[in-house]
Amino acid sequence: MTDRELTAYRAGLKHAADLALIAALELELRDDGGKLRQRAAIEALRGLAEGLKAEARPVVENPTVEITE
Repeated sequence: MTDRELTAYRAGLKHAADLALIAALELELRDDGGKLRQRAAIEALRGLAEGLKAEARPVVENPTVEITE
């Protein structure tokens, strides 16, 4: 994947995460937003958004770990 394609892919993931959070907020604001089924859907959408955001983060090729004593 080229850098440009990777950037577009990550932008799409971020956009999808934002839409999942918007959908979760809309469910939360409904009259029945406190019911168990709606709460489960809200938490699932939030989890989806977090997963998408984590996938959109750039991967560090060679992380440097410093151990100090």
